[in-house]
Amino acid sequence: MDPKEPGSQNPYRALLHKRTGIGIQHPRLKSAVNTWRKTRRDDIEHEVRRIVLIDGTPHSQLAKLRDSIARKMFEALPVEEQKQWGEHAKEEHEAILEVWKETTTGEPSTEPADRQQ
Repeated sequence: MDPKEPGSQNPYRALLHKRTGIGIQHPRLKSAVNTWRKTRRDDIEHEVRRIVLIDGTPHSQLAKLRDSIARKMFEALPVEEQKQWGEHAKEEHEAILEVWKETTTGEPSTEPADRQQ
């Protein structure tokens, strides 16, 4: 395993962080839109294809188009549902943050399977 490989699951990065105190950023809170859009990929992609056929959007602009469509679709949701997705994003963040804290401050795993990653 390469110690310079990115990723929070890299045990060398966690060890380096524990020894030096630098190297791993804490996980960021995802927006409600980004949390919601993971569950609606097919709907968003269908709308993107429809618009590409009509407008002929270049391939280099597809990511921007997907983002704008997802945001418009999310804004069309009722305010209560938007708030629920915001709470869901916070809950996911707290769970990811707990794992991150354990990885960065906890003791190294003694499980053989973890040592063979």
